[in-house]
Amino acid sequence: MASLYMQEYGVTLYVYRTPYLVDIVREKVGAVLRLNSINGGKAWKGIDVLIFNSWHWWTHKGKSQAWDYIRDGSALHKDMNRLLAYYKGLSTWAKWVDTNVDTTKTKVFFQGISPTHYE
Repeated sequence: MASLYMQEYGVTLYVYRTPYLVDIVREKVGAVLRLNSINGGKAWKGIDVLIFNSWHWWTHKGKSQAWDYIRDGSALHKDMNRLLAYYKGLSTWAKWVDTNVDTTKTKVFFQGISPTHYE
């Protein structure tokens, strides 16, 4: 996590890069995108404003893809429909937000897929 303190405003900006929102972990088979796991969310607790931006990286394939396999529950896939994987990962993220964020103290913003780009 990178941070920048702006003294004149009394604000610290943290940048925590996790483009898939859910976890990528090393397993025996290689790097696995876990659609049901969001342990990285621990870093987001207690932050006043959370801004999430996801989708772009989910479309990358080949050497630009950050994982070797996708784990959906107990099922392990070499690949799957990216919109479906994104939906499942985003559902995990949304459950995390609902469970872990006090919306009276924290504002949450989300930037996702543009409706004009995909059907």
